[in-house]
Amino acid sequence: MMEAAKEAFASCNYGLAVEMYERSMKQQSPNLELLIGYGDALARCGRIRDAVDVFARCVTLAPLPLERLKHLTLALLEDITGATPITTGTTMAAATVMGKRLLYETSFSCPTCEGTLSQPVTSGCGHTYCRNCYETGKSCRACGQKLGPVAETNVLVQRLVEKWWPREAEATRARHEGDLLLKDGHPAQALERYDLAVRLAPNSPLHFSNRANVLLILNRPQASLNDADHAVRLRPDWGKGHYRRGVALSALGRHEEAFVAFCTSVAIDKNAQNIRHEITRVLHRVLLKLRQSTVATRGPYVFTESSVRLRRTRDYHHHHNHHYHNNYRASRALNSSQRHRRPALNSSDCEDNSSSEEEFTQAICRRVNNNIPQGNVKLHILLDRIYQEVEKLKRIEPMPAEILLPPLSGSNAVATGDLDCILCCRLLWKPVTTPCGHTYCWMCLDRCLDYSSACPLCVTSLADYLASNQKTVTEFIEKALKTIAPTEYSSRATNHRLELIQDLGLLGNNQHNIAVFVCTTAFPCVACPLFVYEPRYRLMVRRCVESGVRHFGIAACLNREATGSKRYAEYGTVLEIRDRVLMKDGCSILSTMGGRRFRVLSGGERDGYDTAEVELIRDSPIPSESLSTVRELHDKVWSKGKKWWSSVSPVQQEEIERVFGVMPGPEEDWIRLPDGPSWTWWILAILPLGPQLQVGILGTTSLEKRLRAIEKTLNHMEKRQLTITAAPAEDTTTSSSICQDDNDLTHSSVSVMHS
Repeated sequence: MMEAAKEAFASCNYGLAVEMYERSMKQQSPNLELLIGYGDALARCGRIRDAVDVFARCVTLAPLPLERLKHLTLALLEDITGATPITTGTTMAAATVMGKRLLYETSFSCPTCEGTLSQPVTSGCGHTYCRNCYETGKSCRACGQKLGPVAETNVLVQRLVEKWWPREAEATRARHEGDLLLKDGHPAQALERYDLAVRLAPNSPLHFSNRANVLLILNRPQASLNDADHAVRLRPDWGKGHYRRGVALSALGRHEEAFVAFCTSVAIDKNAQNIRHEITRVLHRVLLKLRQSTVATRGPYVFTESSVRLRRTRDYHHHHNHHYHNNYRASRALNSSQRHRRPALNSSDCEDNSSSEEEFTQAICRRVNNNIPQGNVKLHILLDRIYQEVEKLKRIEPMPAEILLPPLSGSNAVATGDLDCILCCRLLWKPVTTPCGHTYCWMCLDRCLDYSSACPLCVTSLADYLASNQKTVTEFIEKALKTIAPTEYSSRATNHRLELIQDLGLLGNNQHNIAVFVCTTAFPCVACPLFVYEPRYRLMVRRCVESGVRHFGIAACLNREATGSKRYAEYGTVLEIRDRVLMKDGCSILSTMGGRRFRVLSGGERDGYDTAEVELIRDSPIPSESLSTVRELHDKVWSKGKKWWSSVSPVQQEEIERVFGVMPGPEEDWIRLPDGPSWTWWILAILPLGPQLQVGILGTTSLEKRLRAIEKTLNHMEKRQLTITAAPAEDTTTSSSICQDDNDLTHSSVSVMHS
């Protein structure tokens, strides 16, 4: 039976394991192994009080290793935190990610020590740490991202901290010096530095906590407890203060109070795995001490069949009303009722229905009056106290670490330019910090990195920083901006967005001003992949993405001799950005799709890239008397286009479809579309047409002329038996013949466009 119980426990069927152990205790006198297994099963079922009773009995039978209390400890801590069950194999890091309370989104304090920043360094995720607290490779305590290599000191943050909180900054330096002295084995000298930190910043619980630690090392537990109590009074919701208090109480031999303090720390920080060993050790001492006093006064408690049945009956009541472990009031009321009155039980509440109600009532009375050792009652009261402290914590308002710092006031920082960008000489907006420790506006740094990968101030290479693409807002500085200059910062953000919109333009029903990418001819409804490497176009694309507009115009670059004073073609296409892949060197690959066509009315320039006042164009309506002719022509050209496409080799088809997509079919309402059927533009994009001819076809508003131009081109290619081939560069004969054919094709198609 006992082996079956162990198997049920191993398979996490704890309820069945409890039943098996209870049956075993009916069949044989309980031994130590049986009681430990029974206690573990009760603990994993959530029956903490019963498990405590069982283990209290176990420690009186034989010396019990601390490891045998692991299931009881874990079950108790899970019950306190209400967290996901922590398995014994869970690593400390995993337990921290699973249950550790994250800090507030933005904070003026270090995420690790929660004190004033000292030698601040900013991580790639935008959170700033003390240099001594920064742990490369660990998870950020504020956001969970992995911390990269430690950067240089954040110059702006250090200057702000020293200006706004001078005494606190000096106290933090003293505390860090004390930490280093303690690490090197000089506790007496460390105590002197902690004393200075407490004098400079008497409202910081962190300094009292560190001094409590070194006092305990110097064998002054009472003084350590005093400092820990002071830290808890300053910040009741700080788990580390309760932990320091628990360590000091344990050193003084006050194990019950230490147990409560440790459990309170776990309830706050959800760090059960970190201090599980301390809690297990203290619980072992509490059990041993209380049970020793019970054995000395009343003798050992013997498990009987009636007591086992009674235990199961009582737990049935608890589970069918309210789980008393989650509410200390219910548990205290239950204990009170057990001590002062006989509980009323129905026969249906009892598992063994062959026993009468009177028999069970008598068993309960004997259990209450004779079989509950006084030590177990004290243990239950101790558990009640723990749950009471947990309930109190739920009513405490969370207190961020920086609330203990003197509040920021006035606008002197803005007036003196402390929060101005060195590049644009305006208030910082979306401040980012480089690995070399300098802070700029996000877009100002981007514009500098478009031309050079060096820091604008110290000329340190930022190639690795640019390649990692980890540019994030520095939380400390952004919070400072919102605290000191909320109106100015909000206005700065609004103005930046308006500038982006003005730079890029909006598409509506009238004339518009849009950015123009001078490159090639694109067509409506056809994909147009682009590689963006020039600084001016990197800026243009970045503005498109940041503003949310996500579109710009594209026009072919034509020779000045052919276009006079114009730098690009008169007709172009609006491209919509579908996807953007940022390269390590700052270049990007764009996946775009052609939209509406436009005609350039006038040109302009903005920060190096072209802009244009344009009007959107569309096909002219087809007269009713020409509808049948156009439909017939459409079907004829569509069939001819499919036939030609089928003659292209599979390898070339695959390559073309990878770039331009699959050839679309005719839409049902193609005759009413503003740009006609999309398949015509797709086939025009892959036909070997010259730039002038592409622009001419793009600008025509006659669907019939476009169809005839395609037909002429296909006829010409069929006649000359041309195919789209990727000719090798060294094959000059093939290349020359294709160019000559392209010229002939251009002249024949131009005649169609002008007919």
